[in-house]
Amino acid sequence: MKKNELAPEALKIINAIEIAEKEGNIRPMYKLNHIQARKSYLSLRDSFSPAAPKVYKVLNLNIPSKKKKIRARYYKGLKNKARILPITIFFHGGGWVVGNLDTHDVICRQLANKGNFDVISIDYGLAPENKFPIAIEDSIEAVNFVANNPMKLAYNKKKIALCGDSAGGTIASVCCINAKIKKNPLISFQTLIYPSTHLGKHYPSKDKYEGFILSKKLMNWFQEKYISKNELKDWRAAPILYKNFNGLPPSLIIVAGCDPLKDEGKAFAKVLSNSGNKVELVEFKGQIHGFLTMGAKISDTKKLINLICKKIDESFS
Repeated sequence: MKKNELAPEALKIINAIEIAEKEGNIRPMYKLNHIQARKSYLSLRDSFSPAAPKVYKVLNLNIPSKKKKIRARYYKGLKNKARILPITIFFHGGGWVVGNLDTHDVICRQLANKGNFDVISIDYGLAPENKFPIAIEDSIEAVNFVANNPMKLAYNKKKIALCGDSAGGTIASVCCINAKIKKNPLISFQTLIYPSTHLGKHYPSKDKYEGFILSKKLMNWFQEKYISKNELKDWRAAPILYKNFNGLPPSLIIVAGCDPLKDEGKAFAKVLSNSGNKVELVEFKGQIHGFLTMGAKISDTKKLINLICKKIDESFS
């Protein structure tokens, strides 16, 4: 661990988690079953997040799919309640095993209030009940549903951005590539926040920042529950393996300076840029994986929210 690189607020969180684990107040997720881990993840998110801000409208949705209904949540912010706005589709993180609409509810509210767009958060199927590629298939169906807008919600279905953190960043990137392949729907912009882009591959940052929220044991725990080893070469699991990146929409890729996933996020930005796509890579020095949902403890979270909204707004202008 390179604790000297951590921003002071991030260091406090890492130290607090280490103490809590040593004292037995919390258990590492990889020592829990997936049901226990989901409860633990939600509890941690609640302790790190600020209070949920009021928005103009929140609607819980059920998106019909081939196999089941996919839960989703629609947000319209306070300042734009009378306007028909573009839509940002959000995919939560959590290693494809934990996380849901509630763990990222505060983030979606903040985005809807700050940005000039509405937000729809997608509750894709989690592993191990829903193994790869079900989360991807759910999310692609959800994107198509939002683009068609059969419920006639008050947003502009011709202006769509995708956004996700961690595993949700993977999903957003795959949905973006899929839309390019299918030539539908048109995606205006993608924001990938410390995404996993090369599942199963070793990068130096995984050693250098081992244990800063993500550990090798935890990442292996996620992977074992989500996907079999013979599927790791599927680009839908590791989007950096896709062969033809030209013609993708502009991208904002966020990496945290002390994140095991930093190197693969940077590598993905490079392959997108080398294929002629417009890419902005922003590194938050000293920050840790998951800081998007730590706004009650980390001041950089507000800067990140502002940056995301600014870049998505610009993409729609």
